[in-house]
Amino acid sequence: MHANTKFISNFSLDFSTLEMKIIEVSAPATIANLGPGFDIVGLAIENYRDIVRIELTDDRSISLEIVNNTRAAVASKPEKNSAVVSALTVMEFAGVRSGFKMKLIKNVPVGVGLGSSGASAAAAAYAMNILLGGKLPMEILVKSAGEGEKVACGSPHLDNVAPSLYGGFTMILDVNEPEIFNIKPSIDFSIVLITPQVKLPSNKTEYARSLLPGKIDLETMVKQTSSLTRLIIGIIKGDLKMIGKAISSDYVIEPARSLMIPRFYEVKEAALKAGALGFSLSGAGPSVFALTYPEDAENIRREIVKKFHEYGVESVGIIAKPTLIGARIERSE
Repeated sequence: MHANTKFISNFSLDFSTLEMKIIEVSAPATIANLGPGFDIVGLAIENYRDIVRIELTDDRSISLEIVNNTRAAVASKPEKNSAVVSALTVMEFAGVRSGFKMKLIKNVPVGVGLGSSGASAAAAAYAMNILLGGKLPMEILVKSAGEGEKVACGSPHLDNVAPSLYGGFTMILDVNEPEIFNIKPSIDFSIVLITPQVKLPSNKTEYARSLLPGKIDLETMVKQTSSLTRLIIGIIKGDLKMIGKAISSDYVIEPARSLMIPRFYEVKEAALKAGALGFSLSGAGPSVFALTYPEDAENIRREIVKKFHEYGVESVGIIAKPTLIGARIERSE
């Protein structure tokens, strides 16, 4: 599939200066909106990685091939695909012009709250920057990947693309001119990820955002800020109990979006009783996650699936691990 684009600037690319013309990069899935860290705090997980292969060409056409290993539809028009738009935005920032062939291998489940389009965008931004000499800073790659997210989901979702690029925990300190604080966790923990089989609108992310309150009262703001502070300090200290308590204490987003998940609070209570350190929605849902010690993970997974089943909701669950590695080169030539 080919499409010309308006995103590229007027400076042609000098191929004689390039060390490589083909690169393959992967980037991980993420859990964003981490507890009270809506649009700010995210975590990269190792279980799924999207792969983007880019080959620069000496014409100005853009082609996109998709290998979709998920069960959901993926935007096939280049101008609507987060990976293509992300790569084009990197070119714009670099001030160069070239066509390219992109192959996108989709492994991150789509539409379940694991940052699928963000992983594609992150891999593409990183790949294009390396091809062009690797001169752009990571913050610009976050911004570029955010532009890809905006096309795919309607909003930049920097808390998805940042951990996918950096790995570990990331915190967005400035959303307009991205400033990122990155922490690689040194503690061992597991994440129980459960996806309930619920029917949601096709534009799930926009729908989930539409559920959020336009305003909150001062008392709620103080409670939410306090919980976010606990989350950040817990991450910095490597204190799993602090992180877990903060994740479970979201006074704004969780109450609004939990309406998408049948019996959410009963399931949450069951997870915490089974030993989970924290429990909340993953991204915009419908997946939920529990933070846990590794030795407790399998029992918690079973309890959550069992509780959903008791209420007539089928679900699938995995035990995930955080990853310190964000976007990485898999192959180049």
